Amino acid sequence: MKKLMLLLSFMTIMMACEKNADDMSANADDLPANASSKDVDNPNAPVSSKDPNTNTKPTEYYFAGYQNSKIAGSEKLGMDIKTAPDNSTTIHLGGYSYVNMYGAVYTYNKADGTIKNTELITTEMAGPIEAMNAEDEFYKNLGKATKIVFEEKQVKLFVGNPVSEVLTFKKR
Repeated sequence: MKKLMLLLSFMTIMMACEKNADDMSANADDLPANASSKDVDNPNAPVSSKDPNTNTKPTEYYFAGYQNSKIAGSEKLGMDIKTAPDNSTTIHLGGYSYVNMYGAVYTYNKADGTIKNTELITTEMAGPIEAMNAEDEFYKNLGKATKIVFEEKQVKLFVGNPVSEVLTFKKR
């Protein structure tokens, strides 16, 4: 079972790498950037690029920020959400953070929205200390997320029980 979860996580990261191979612009320079979301009502609709001159497809969500932490969100920090085709109780999150790419697998209870992290993997590139510290906090929160709430134009990840932090991802 562990090998299967590791394989699924690896595949998530590989898909994210393929999707974003041409756009390696997520870096520390983008750390304090704030962004606005686009109106996308259909979560399964294809995501089009913001810039018509680019051929890269951005992630479906960007990290809008924390509820409590002073670290700012960034449009460059992205996330895609997929459920396992054969198992709707499994959610895969994947994307890119401040320096590295990540993939996470969660068991999911649709009835109450609770999640439990079963796997979190990342690439291990080094970057500026500010970006690495922000990334460490981001990964710790992803690993400790206990609930996911899907709203029309955003997704919230709740960390801890009782909740100590909320990560907000907005649709592009």
